[in-house]
Amino acid sequence: MMFRSGYISLLLFLAVTLAQAQEVTMVVNETAGLHRSNFPAGTIFQWPEAVPRSTQFKLLHGDRVLPAQFLPAESGEHIRRFQVDFRVTLPPYASREFKVQRLETGETSPEIRGFRLQRSRDGITLTNRPYLHWKLDTHLQGILQEFQFEEYDFWDPSASRLVLKLNSGDEVEVTGNSKVELKVLKEGPWSTRLGYSVQASQLGLNKVHSNVTLSFDVSRSWVQVDWQVYDPGREVKALAVPMKLKLDAPTRQAPTLIDFGTTTQLYSRLAGNESAELRSHYFKIPKEGKYTWEVRQGAGKQWKQLAVGAQQPGDRFHAEGWAHVMDSKKCLALAVDKFGHDANDVIRLSADGAVYLQRTPVAREHLGASKYIHLRYWLHFVFNPQEVSAATSPQSMKAPLAIHLK
Repeated sequence: MMFRSGYISLLLFLAVTLAQAQEVTMVVNETAGLHRSNFPAGTIFQWPEAVPRSTQFKLLHGDRVLPAQFLPAESGEHIRRFQVDFRVTLPPYASREFKVQRLETGETSPEIRGFRLQRSRDGITLTNRPYLHWKLDTHLQGILQEFQFEEYDFWDPSASRLVLKLNSGDEVEVTGNSKVELKVLKEGPWSTRLGYSVQASQLGLNKVHSNVTLSFDVSRSWVQVDWQVYDPGREVKALAVPMKLKLDAPTRQAPTLIDFGTTTQLYSRLAGNESAELRSHYFKIPKEGKYTWEVRQGAGKQWKQLAVGAQQPGDRFHAEGWAHVMDSKKCLALAVDKFGHDANDVIRLSADGAVYLQRTPVAREHLGASKYIHLRYWLHFVFNPQEVSAATSPQSMKAPLAIHLK
């Protein structure tokens, strides 16, 4: 009897071990102290063995099967790496465990609906009916060609582009290059990514390469823009992003309203030809009369400081680096990753809806990735008041959920 009992225990152990070998466990952590509701999460996982790229998976929390998007993450007919995208609701600093398992014959996973991507000779459209409609030019002219949320048209492509500001004083536009075409890097109903890469010869430069990635998530009306420039010869002084939002012309009764995320929140109003800007100032040691950040407002040569940061450098003195600009109906919430951490950064907002971002790296010889300049920012299109329509805060854009595999 003891032999039989031991044999049964061994079989049970082997069955459990085999089942565990055929699943992947992920832990999602909220690390910014923010409540996340239906927040996008995603990662690449490696399956224990190579399987056909058409293999279907399911995502579980406990015994519950959750909606999720699975896509191959490498080439080949038999692969191990897959991408999963799903949604998570978490209180501040909480964590939750999920498992990925193969979908067995006869099983079905929850249906997911969302983006419809269409290619044409003119470019790419991305639609989440009936609300969201993105359109991008084949050569990324205007960054976005069009963005519509319900009946509202938000974007002016004629005044929007990506520009390299060179040490020589010249400026080179990256977007709208007829030698380069926008490519689909990832296509799915919940998460889609597009890429636009320009080589040095196509820019008329020596060694500068530019790579732009635009990431869209169906649960949010935002686009994440990653602009990485390879510049081993230090030809580039700054990355500049002039953009334009279609806002109603400001009046005395209905001015353009703005917010800045500094180490607190600062708001103001703009009329006429006024602008306001949040500027970071990078330095390693305290300097008298120099502040880690400042907000100023004015027109022409007449500017006044609205607020300044500390005179002590360090992470806790950095401005958060986000802003809102809005009329009575439409609002753009934008955020810049690592604002002022190793660069002099600028967010400028104007009464007519013009928006300007600039990243000027400093002390590149002392930084580990000195051959690269990276600017990540988010454009979140919502309605005014944004507290009702945004469903998230600018801080959460800058702090995606952290995921690790067990």
